[in-house]
Amino acid sequence: MKLLVSCPAGLGSLLSSELKRLQLKPFNTFSKGSWVETDLEGLYRINLWSRIANKVYIQIASGEAKNFDQLFEIVKKSDYGQRSSNSNISLKVTSHHSQLSAQRAIQSVAHKALLEGITHFSKEQEYTEELLLLIEKDQATLLLNSSGPSLHQRGYRTKTGLAPLKENLAAALVLLSSWKFKSPLIDPFCGSGTIAIEALLLAKNIAPGSHRNFTFEKFSRFDQHLWNKLKEEAKSRIFDGNYQIYASDMDPHMIRIAKDNARSRGLENDIHFEIKRFQKSDFSAFSSADHWIISNPPYGKRIVSSDLKSLYEEIYSSFDEKGFGGIITSFDQVKPNSEKRSAKPIFNGEDKCTFWTRKLN
Repeated sequence: MKLLVSCPAGLGSLLSSELKRLQLKPFNTFSKGSWVETDLEGLYRINLWSRIANKVYIQIASGEAKNFDQLFEIVKKSDYGQRSSNSNISLKVTSHHSQLSAQRAIQSVAHKALLEGITHFSKEQEYTEELLLLIEKDQATLLLNSSGPSLHQRGYRTKTGLAPLKENLAAALVLLSSWKFKSPLIDPFCGSGTIAIEALLLAKNIAPGSHRNFTFEKFSRFDQHLWNKLKEEAKSRIFDGNYQIYASDMDPHMIRIAKDNARSRGLENDIHFEIKRFQKSDFSAFSSADHWIISNPPYGKRIVSSDLKSLYEEIYSSFDEKGFGGIITSFDQVKPNSEKRSAKPIFNGEDKCTFWTRKLN
């Protein structure tokens, strides 16, 4: 089967590397995802193990669609009708550089074709299936979401702050920083604790999807035996090592939330949480060893004050001489020493950010 694995903008190459580590062969990688051809086991593995992906889509039809008649036949003859359960249909459409460009008309025709193509309904519990129809240069591709809600929803984050960092982006920051697991990792603006928790999941080799459900579990062709086997295999691969992960924030409420989130995965004793202002942080305790500082400081989107500028001057001053890791921010009025930091463009939601990193040589 052919899959489209989506991810946050700018992380396509990182996703491709991850898919290769899963013994898969990605192709046609782009900023927001990658294609891969695999089997049912590969589909399950990506959903279970990907730390970067948003969703995993199964291609169920493709072909030339220069007019609505062609589009109708492509969709009607898709694999969807052969395997449909008693489900509602959610259909999203995108069209670029194609003769068919009116999205509402495309959606109406495709939806009608889907209903006509269904050959049977099961008596299973009703649920909603998400389909994605892409039309690019008159080539239509119909995709079925196998994941359900975005894979960044791991199931451990019960509460968040006002501007939470998504779990897959937090995992990406840890991977991009090249953190060495034996070295201390510090997040002095931890918020709800996402970076620290994702770092620990990575270090312990805990499958990020091991505590959530997936839409593919409701498919008529779902292989329960294979899925159980893969989940048991994932449990057997968890490491029991001890790691030095420190997370602090000036807001006591956020520290309580961060602890609750870590506790929901049984990780509360593996992360050192502390209520502390960044200005009170003392990194000299780590001077005898390499340490990684990975954080998501406030961006000052609403009000840019002299205090925020001073804060960033302190942040970059602390990081330029000692410590590795990186800072993600959209605040550009103060920048780190460019000779010591590399800049990677990255998006945090709608915010165009830079991830300033300093790595080991």
